Amino acid sequence: MLDQVEISEEQDAQRRRDFPVGAAVTLADLEDAGREHVLDELRQVEPVTWLPALGGWLVTAREPARQILLPKSGATVEAEQNMVRASLGRMMLTVDGEEHERYRQPFEVPFRAREAERLFGESIRTYARELISRIDTLGDGVELTESFAAPFAVGVAAQVIGLPLDDIERIDGFYATFAAAMEYTGDPEPVRRADDARAELTDLLLQGLSRSKVVGDSDLTPEEVAAQLRVVMFGAIETIQASVLTTLMLLVQHPESMAQVRADRSLLAGAVDEAIRWMPPVAFMERWTREPVTLAGVDIGAREFVGVSVIAANRDPEVFADPLTFDIQRSNARHGLSFSSGEHHCLGVHLARMQTVIALEEMFDAWPTIDLESLTAPSGFAFRRPRDVVVRLG
Repeated sequence: MLDQVEISEEQDAQRRRDFPVGAAVTLADLEDAGREHVLDELRQVEPVTWLPALGGWLVTAREPARQILLPKSGATVEAEQNMVRASLGRMMLTVDGEEHERYRQPFEVPFRAREAERLFGESIRTYARELISRIDTLGDGVELTESFAAPFAVGVAAQVIGLPLDDIERIDGFYATFAAAMEYTGDPEPVRRADDARAELTDLLLQGLSRSKVVGDSDLTPEEVAAQLRVVMFGAIETIQASVLTTLMLLVQHPESMAQVRADRSLLAGAVDEAIRWMPPVAFMERWTREPVTLAGVDIGAREFVGVSVIAANRDPEVFADPLTFDIQRSNARHGLSFSSGEHHCLGVHLARMQTVIALEEMFDAWPTIDLESLTAPSGFAFRRPRDVVVRLG
């Protein structure tokens, strides 16, 4: 396990002088709603920069971001300081090479595009309709996070994994706790709470492994299977809520795009891809260098922390024309890094896209009009989505 190098005061001071724009960026700039423009401005002048607020490097341009995520970069996720590992434990996202392949391979087949649709498509649609039918469209506005997005994400996760996870609020709370621990603040309390949540969730998973639908033949121990299911569920819960709510938010805010999607549902998949590019559910990724590496002309030493701002990389004008515009017919929307790249690319990418499209199709079928009353704008350091989305339904 790699241990991150400690930078001397003199090195830090020199890097602050060499990268003055990055030196002025705060953690709030990476987390708060409405601060995305800071990352856009940073990318223009220092696409790879020293960020004292993180105690490491930050990449905001797409190509060097993609480069550091690929195995050939020599970078690793196996570091003592990895907050994903601290939160979710040792599993496929926090190991590399043969161990990563051993953890991931038993889960590959059910998440392929055709298999995901065959195994889960109809049950996902049925469940979406059931949730929508419970929503009272009369009277005051409807808050969609609690009434639809959270139960939809948790309920489908239960179907996918094959577990009777009936307590939606409890399960959603586990993953909110895990997400809160994935921030580089130095506060040990969120990690302690994640430890408790992980132990409680693991007990639930171990009780129901015989019913799981996504585990192939393998030599994994029950505890190792449960560890992989924890991260599979993370993708099925936290990121699905984000993709559904963000896509709906953007379509409601762009009436012409909404009209086009309602008239031609084949455009919906592109709208989902564009929404995920424009505001990625996973906003930040991390790596550590095993050996020195050069990114966009910047030399980075061994055992250093390198963070990737997915938000900024997904808005790189070198790749995406007019990147701040929400364009549901953008031909290269999938070139964003929302689902990572390389060996750690998202296992459930096909399921996530299908699930989001189904949710929105069923909403549009049920509700001829959807008007936005209020929302809390997308925010979050590692994971980002709108919250408290209140709509008036026709």
